[in-house]
Amino acid sequence: AATATEMVLRRAGQGRGGVRMERETSHMGRMNSAMMVLAVSLLVSLPCCSALPSACGFVSSTSSFLRGRSNAQMLRPHSLCPSSPANILSSLRMSDDDKAEKVESALQKLAKADKVTEGEKKDPEDGKEPSGFVDDVVAWMNSDVGREEAFQWTLTFAIAISFRLFVMEPRFIPSLSMYPTFEVGDQLAVEKVTKYWRDYQRTDVVVFRAPPAFAEYVDSKKANEDLIKRIVAVEGDTVQVSKGKVYINGQQSTEPFINGPPNYEFGPVTVPPGMVLVLGDNRNASLDSHIWGFLPKENIIGRAVLKYWPLTRASLVQH
Repeated sequence: AATATEMVLRRAGQGRGGVRMERETSHMGRMNSAMMVLAVSLLVSLPCCSALPSACGFVSSTSSFLRGRSNAQMLRPHSLCPSSPANILSSLRMSDDDKAEKVESALQKLAKADKVTEGEKKDPEDGKEPSGFVDDVVAWMNSDVGREEAFQWTLTFAIAISFRLFVMEPRFIPSLSMYPTFEVGDQLAVEKVTKYWRDYQRTDVVVFRAPPAFAEYVDSKKANEDLIKRIVAVEGDTVQVSKGKVYINGQQSTEPFINGPPNYEFGPVTVPPGMVLVLGDNRNASLDSHIWGFLPKENIIGRAVLKYWPLTRASLVQH
């Protein structure tokens, strides 16, 4: 195209003006050729560099960015762009290697954490894991849950023992000395609280520790047993048993709870201070005060108030 233009200009040019026009036309043709070479170079380099923009170091080709780059950088040869298959594979391998290193590092951290956890389970004294019943109990007691449960159990046990010692306790009937009020195997509740504000009275059924005189009539194994009887007279009362009747201070006592009239004679005697006289409801089959004497009040444990077993005979104790 440039050559054809020059020929036309030569034919049309005349004189010195024609020569000047020819020179200008030749100069324009050379400029057009340079611009075409530049355009072809850019077209050849663009596909290469757009294949892997991050790998080649290219960013968005905005006008401000293009103005900031030099012509040498814009016209970088195609052979210098690192977008060849070998380079791409090398980049992928490096990425895989980085992932493998990260996975291996994470596994090592998990292994260290497992070792720390196992170390915490070991006994701090000897570095060994707890083994055996004693070691398990010690480890349990050293834990927060173990201490809390131990406190709860200790508190419950202390309350139960205190209740039994100072408030109420269960008792078991081993004989028929109190028949028909109690039979063998009956279980009852004995309260220990009312004695602090209420004095013992006639007809109270009491549980007590056997006095020393009781040991003279039984085997040594039974000498310290606790007994249950009914109070017939308190301190200051005069008691007499005669002809199947019980007289308190000269008056016959009404006793609907006995098994039968007594067939023995006793008294008259006066109950000394701090003492009571007790007899069994089964008068003729009971080892009681008409044999071994008076009972000290301090030996009394408490009053029988409730028969709770068996359920078919459960009831309050008759006083």
